[in-house]
Amino acid sequence: MSQQKFSYPLTHEASILLIGSCFSDEIGQRFVQNGFQATVNPGGTIFHPIALAKLLLFACQESQNLRVCQRDDIWLSWDLSGGFYALSEQELQAKMQELRIKLFNDIQQSTHLFITFGTSWAYRLQADQNLVANCHKHSSDQFSKENSSVEEMLHVWVELIEQIKRLNPEIKFIFTVSPVRHSKDGLHENNLSKARLFLLVEQLMTFSNCHYFPAFELVNDQLRDYLFFKEDGVHPNTKATDFVWNFFKHNYLEPETQLLLDEWESLQVAMRHRIMYPDSKAGILHQAQLNKRQEDFFLKHPQLRPTQP
Repeated sequence: MSQQKFSYPLTHEASILLIGSCFSDEIGQRFVQNGFQATVNPGGTIFHPIALAKLLLFACQESQNLRVCQRDDIWLSWDLSGGFYALSEQELQAKMQELRIKLFNDIQQSTHLFITFGTSWAYRLQADQNLVANCHKHSSDQFSKENSSVEEMLHVWVELIEQIKRLNPEIKFIFTVSPVRHSKDGLHENNLSKARLFLLVEQLMTFSNCHYFPAFELVNDQLRDYLFFKEDGVHPNTKATDFVWNFFKHNYLEPETQLLLDEWESLQVAMRHRIMYPDSKAGILHQAQLNKRQEDFFLKHPQLRPTQP
């Protein structure tokens, strides 16, 4: 797939915030593994554009609050993923306040904000008539299902972009539509949802500092094969994520950063190589040489601080 190079290529000096669907988690892990300063879905995986916007507005505006609910002895928020929980309401409120502070700081300090929209299908809580980020396995009769309109989603995101730009005028927004198929909604319904997300992103591209990354097209139009999906036929597998990451590297990173990551990958391959006889003289010498190579690499490139996600 041909694409014009990104106008604001990234280096390891970038500070990156990634939020959205599980595809944000996949790509976010690549950033972390390759030494970038990246925050990945601090409120958990969230699929719907309005739910994502609510989380970011919660960070930007002290007047915004997140709703809580209880399932058995677990406390959760209707506005966060199921992975964000506590065993008391007080503990959950404290965790959400910490989340607000962290997200606010990330928004203020990040050079790039990656947003991955997953679906426009939404669930509205009957009790307050607001959308939820997650139903948390509560009874379906508590919700009504709907497909959010482009206009409704756009209105929320226009307000949000303006709010974030007031806090961080130089931040770059990079939007993408998740290639994950929401097959539980039905394949036709999933296509209707993705179409609305594309129309939403098209409108958002009219704002300055807003850009589009073609993750959906790379997986579904260029690879076009279920061999690049996990066994469920829904989620892209490691090969597909590798393909998308390599495309990103060559189109969104500075050339020097690309070369640095190639060198880092070569070192990783060498470190992963299994020595047949590690206790032999040759094995001990080989390991010592690898350790020295790794030490020299980080002395030469202190900006690269890889960690496991």
